Formats: sequence, structure tokens, C-alpha cells
Amino acid sequence: MMLLAPEKTTIAGGRILIVDDDDGVRENLAELFQVVGYSVVTAGSAPEAMGKLAHHDVDLLLTDYRMPGPNGVELIESARRVKPGLRAILMTAFGDSFTEIESVRRGAIGYVNKPFEADEITNLVSRILGLRGD
Repeated sequence: MMLLAPEKTTIAGGRILIVDDDDGVRENLAELFQVVGYSVVTAGSAPEAMGKLAHHDVDLLLTDYRMPGPNGVELIESARRVKPGLRAILMTAFGDSFTEIESVRRGAIGYVNKPFEADEITNLVSRILGLRGD
């Protein structure tokens, strides 16, 4: 697979917090976003992610939906209470319209179904981080 990211991605930069309980998914996404010019922080659970948010300046939260403990939607809601301007994307392999609506209601600005292509997720992140006005 070839990784192609829009030039805008590397210009925008920023720090992404990637949260997924699957080590492989988390590591692959971290590598992908580092290659295209982002700073990356990772966590394997919602509680770990909340700890990382307390210690790192993060521009975007990219989280899986199904994880042990609080799910991704609950994480987004909690994270936005702590950092109201935080942009968030929910990733899920178990998506339906209810999950998508609920994620937006609780603060997600993006939603993506797994599996996805590298350019699909990097383009989505680039567009969301390119938006202005927190």
C-alpha cells in the first residue's frame, strides 16, 4: 500500500492522541501519522487517554469505539469537558447510524468505519485540523 497524504497535512502539523485497545492498530496509525508530519501520543484505554490529555497539548483525539471500560463516545464526551475545543474522530468496526449520531451529539466532529484506507483517514484528519474556530 502506498501512503499518499495531501501537502496540507504536513503544513497543518499538530498533535494527535490515538486511542485504541488493539496494539497493532494503535501502532500502525501512530506510524502513519508520524510519516505524514504529525506529532503523535497514544493510549490503550480511555483512562490512559485522559491522563495523556492532562499532560500533553493535543489538537485532535482519534479514538476507537469499542474498548474495555469507557467506550470511545464516552471518552470524547469526557475529553471535551476537560478541553472544550478539542476535535475528535470516532473510529469503529461496529458502526451504525445510532453510533454515528451519538458520537456527534457527544462532541465528535468526524466518524470513520474500520477498515479504512490510509489516505481516507489522513485526509479526514487534515480536513478537520484545517477547520478554524474552536
